[in-house]
Amino acid sequence: MESFTLPLRAVIDPVGAVPRAVEGRRWLTAVVLVSVLTALSGAAIGARLDASRLVIPELARSGELAKASEREISEAVDQKQRVSLVAGVAKGVFAVPLMVLGLGVILKLAAWLLGRKALFIECFTAAALATLPLAVLRGLELVAALKTPVLTPAMAAALIPSGLGALVEVTSPGLGRALGAVDLINIWAALLLGLGFAAATRWAPWKGALFGLLLYVLFASAFLVGLPGLIPAGPPPMGGH
Repeated sequence: MESFTLPLRAVIDPVGAVPRAVEGRRWLTAVVLVSVLTALSGAAIGARLDASRLVIPELARSGELAKASEREISEAVDQKQRVSLVAGVAKGVFAVPLMVLGLGVILKLAAWLLGRKALFIECFTAAALATLPLAVLRGLELVAALKTPVLTPAMAAALIPSGLGALVEVTSPGLGRALGAVDLINIWAALLLGLGFAAATRWAPWKGALFGLLLYVLFASAFLVGLPGLIPAGPPPMGGH
């Protein structure tokens, strides 16, 4: 029973439970839980998504809207919704395990660069435990989606806001991306990742926590703030705002 409950206790007692879970290589519960909740929330959101708000602007930009019949538009909307549903489920089935594997490889590489010994299975377990905050978020998204009959794309993208960008209205895109990077779920996950890394490498927990935050700062600076600013925004939908 402890093999099942110990990873879950990492959510409420990270300092005590994470090192024990890493040493015991208790990764399965976390991976299965996050995968299942991600798939369920993705399916619920996809099933309730108002895909017409995506399809019609796309057809308008391509110039196909004026030539398309009502039946063709309806079929395009149905296809878009099916794709959204399948993509939501695929995130849980495929993306989550691959993300955990990738994080495990990164931690193993980081240990090697720092001259610390760490077994890959322990790095993989640390990565799996770091996804538990995502399980909390996906569970909340699932409940919110089930209570909402229809979701617009904007609602689906921010069903459960967890970053400062959703709380503070700004006019600067750069500042908006920076505030969005200050995300409670991501920071929580980074701390768990650091504590798991500390257990795998026999570091002090505070060093691991700082290391996890450093990794997140580097990731957010590159992929949440810097890189999106280099990608030009697409053209606005025709006839809309």
